[in-house]
Amino acid sequence: MSRKKIVSWIMSIIIVALALIFLLPLYIAVINSVKPFEEVLVSPLAMPQDITMNNFIRAFTESDMISMYINSIIITFCSVVLLIFVSSLAAYVIARRPGNLMKIIYVCSMAGIMVPPIVTLVPSILTLDFLGLLHTRQGLFLFYVGTFFSTAIFLYVQFIKTISTTMDEAAIIDGAGQFTLFYRVIFPMLKPCTATAVIFFSMWIWNDFMNPLFILGTARGGMTVTTGVFAAIGARTTYWNLVFANVILASLPIVVLYLCMQKQFMTGMTQGALKG
Repeated sequence: MSRKKIVSWIMSIIIVALALIFLLPLYIAVINSVKPFEEVLVSPLAMPQDITMNNFIRAFTESDMISMYINSIIITFCSVVLLIFVSSLAAYVIARRPGNLMKIIYVCSMAGIMVPPIVTLVPSILTLDFLGLLHTRQGLFLFYVGTFFSTAIFLYVQFIKTISTTMDEAAIIDGAGQFTLFYRVIFPMLKPCTATAVIFFSMWIWNDFMNPLFILGTARGGMTVTTGVFAAIGARTTYWNLVFANVILASLPIVVLYLCMQKQFMTGMTQGALKG
């Protein structure tokens, strides 16, 4: 066997091993979500002997899952829409207007990528408290927009630069204003980039735990699906079958979103790589 084939076999084994390691938490969550509580304690890694859907029914009814779903959907949807609206407009101005001022603004906005979100959490909480927006959805919307604004600017600026300025000139000659030009001509051409941004930011916001915990709190009726999973873990006795059922229910919507938009996501990633 040649050296090249040996290296290929070793790489394949490493990739398969890594895939199994990353799939192990998903396997544990899925099999234990359909087990009775006693079976989870005795054999958490074994396949279920008695499959039951009662865990999902109890998790959905006892933990007020509907309210948590509604909160997470509203927070994710409004945050992503507001983020795309603001960042795409700002990116268009930065990409289309040459000059030192735009370069300085772009560099300053890119500096936000290098700042870990945990560093800005305490100042953000103090600011939201001062504005009277702490423990409100509106405050969390603004926090997410500020957190992901730099990343969104970077994505849109790089994509807009690949669009020929002749499109702008033709629209201006036809009498279009700047706002009409952007949302009638440029923004539809950013569909792959927007799809990528929607999936990327939706996954982060939906799965976020720490920021909703500190900004929204854990009051019943105001929790997201991730803070709801945290609340399901008791201080003394934890029913892990219900916790795993909560985890599956919390992950399901974002998995469905990715499956529905994976084609647009891969197109956006591929075009961004080729054009970059």
